[in-house]
Amino acid sequence: MVAFSFRGRGLSSTPASGYDLEDHLSDIEAVVNHCRLVNYIVLGFSRGAAYSLGWSLGHQDQLKGLILVDQPPLHSSMSPETVDFWSNLVYQQVPLLNYIRREALQGLGREAREVDFTDQLPQLKIPVTLFAGRNPEAKIPSDLSDEMLERYQALLPCCTVVKFPQSGHMIPDEAQQRYITEVEKCISERCIG
Repeated sequence: MVAFSFRGRGLSSTPASGYDLEDHLSDIEAVVNHCRLVNYIVLGFSRGAAYSLGWSLGHQDQLKGLILVDQPPLHSSMSPETVDFWSNLVYQQVPLLNYIRREALQGLGREAREVDFTDQLPQLKIPVTLFAGRNPEAKIPSDLSDEMLERYQALLPCCTVVKFPQSGHMIPDEAQQRYITEVEKCISERCIG
């Protein structure tokens, strides 16, 4: 298993520029090439799911599957108001800036262009698992409407939706054990079984 943090997150560097979709796809490419990955599954959570989807559309010959965690098929731009919201968000008593630096959020605000992948979804021939938070009372509600879930299933022939009724958007935190179990199940079914 390989896990990494995109630019401006975790222990990764925070360049002054390079925050559009193509820049993040180049981060994935660098990790895949460095680790010489083949027959792997890509998992992306939230905004990272948009990067994972973009990567998978161009590299499905290398993949065994894709796991998208609570994200519509959209790489979104960020308005100044959105940058401010995320910069000031405190979730479970921890500032979001503990996970992504303000400079990275500002870079996303300046550079991120909106890319809608909806029309490209039928091109995916690999198995896709979509985790969807369904708790409307969650502090950060799901980014997936019922209509979007139906659209995913209609456009992706190999789509499995896993609903998390106790979670909103933050599935890895709010339903941690079930999240781990479902990820392990996907890996077992696609890479081991």
